[in-house]
Amino acid sequence: MQATATSHLLETTFGTASADWHQEDPAGEWKVIEPVIELAITQANAQGAYVYRFDQESGRASLCAFVGPAPASRLTEANGPAVTFHRDRTTPIVIHQDIAADWRFAPLPEFKSGRFSGAVSVPLIAPSGVVGLANFCRIGFNSFKAKDLAFLVGLSASLAALLTASTLREELERTARQLADRKILDRAKGLLQASFGWSEEEAYLQIRRLSRQQRTPMREIAEQVIKAASKRAEGID
Repeated sequence: MQATATSHLLETTFGTASADWHQEDPAGEWKVIEPVIELAITQANAQGAYVYRFDQESGRASLCAFVGPAPASRLTEANGPAVTFHRDRTTPIVIHQDIAADWRFAPLPEFKSGRFSGAVSVPLIAPSGVVGLANFCRIGFNSFKAKDLAFLVGLSASLAALLTASTLREELERTARQLADRKILDRAKGLLQASFGWSEEEAYLQIRRLSRQQRTPMREIAEQVIKAASKRAEGID
C-alpha cells in the first residue's frame, strides 16, 4: 500500500509517469519490476528509479521500467543510450549532487532535465555477467545514508534475476513463433508439391516469390496457400 501511495505521489508531482508506458511492455517486465523499485524508493527516500537492460550486441540500454518523470519516448535497444562504461563495471556508484554534469550519466534521459541532483547507480549482475543497471535518484542535495545504500545494493541480484527471466521468456517465445512459422511453411510446401508436382525447393521458391511480390511475410503467404487448399477440398469456389 505504501508503494502504491508513493507511485501516486510521483504521478501527481511529475505528471506523466509509468502508467502510460505499460501498453508498450510486451515482455511483461514492467509488471514484475515496478513493485520492486516502488518499494526501493520508499525505503531509501528517493524520488525516482530507472531500470535498464543491456543489449550486448548493440552496446545500448533499453528502459524496462521506471517510477518518476517519464522520458519523452520509449527507449529500446535500437534508440537507447550507449552504455559501454556501465556494461563493464561491477561496483555501485554514488553521486550526491550535479549528476547531470557527470559524463558517465549525462547520456541517460532521467538526468538530462536536471531535475535530479544525485543517485545511487547499481549494476545488475547475473551469473552470465552485467545484464543491466538501476539508478535510484534524489532531488536536491541530500546524502544517501549507509543503510539506504546497503538496501539499494542488496536489490541488485533480485532485479538482475527478473531481467534474466524476462530475457529467457522472450527467447522462448521467439523460438516458439519460429517453430510455428516453420510448421505452417512446411505444410504449405507439401500442399504445393502435391498439387503441382513440384519439388520441395520449387514450392519454397514459389512462396518466397509471392512474399516478395506482395510484400507480405512468408507465413501469411503459406497461410493463404493452406486456406485455398482447404476451400478446394470442401468444394468451395
